Amino acid sequence: MNTTKSGSDKSEKVQMIIEVAQKRFGLYGLEKTSMREIADDLNLSKASLYYYFPDKESLYKAVVEKEQTEFIAKISKRIFSIHEPEQLLLEYANARLSYFRTLLNLRRLRLEAYSGLKPVFMETIQIFKEKEKEIIKRIFERGISSGIFFISDTDQTATLYLDLLKGLRTTLVNEKKTLFIEQEEFDLLLEKTIAFTNFFIKGLKYK
Repeated sequence: MNTTKSGSDKSEKVQMIIEVAQKRFGLYGLEKTSMREIADDLNLSKASLYYYFPDKESLYKAVVEKEQTEFIAKISKRIFSIHEPEQLLLEYANARLSYFRTLLNLRRLRLEAYSGLKPVFMETIQIFKEKEKEIIKRIFERGISSGIFFISDTDQTATLYLDLLKGLRTTLVNEKKTLFIEQEEFDLLLEKTIAFTNFFIKGLKYK
């Protein structure tokens, strides 16, 4: 019984640390946030914080995973309240781009710093991509069952769509020194994303 309580207490402490870190990363970005500042926000000693997370990168990874879980849950609930598959895909593209902006602004990293950090997140990125692909496949399957989309391989088509969306976002990021998206840049990228998705939808309807 005591062991269970201890495990529960530890889990609650970890979640509290992640939530506090998420707020500070959101305000100041990854590079300008220190473990000391996070510990101070929590009224913890730095040593206590390191007991739960051995370094800032592992804590940031936990924050990213929390953000991803929340996004998948939110987008699944949001888009599947819509019946038209075309509108579903457009809604997904819009929501995904907003999440992408939030995630980049959470980092506020210099591009060279991100290149060094990226290997830490490769597994997290891949897991998230698979979850995204399952959502897109469900949208395609709804379109197929409605007689609107004509797709022979939903897995391959979903992968293609996600890769092309990533290409649009990467084009913007590669032109920047710091991974932070201003409102004007976001509006332009959203316009391109919606235009591309509408073009993609026309292809899905071609029999």
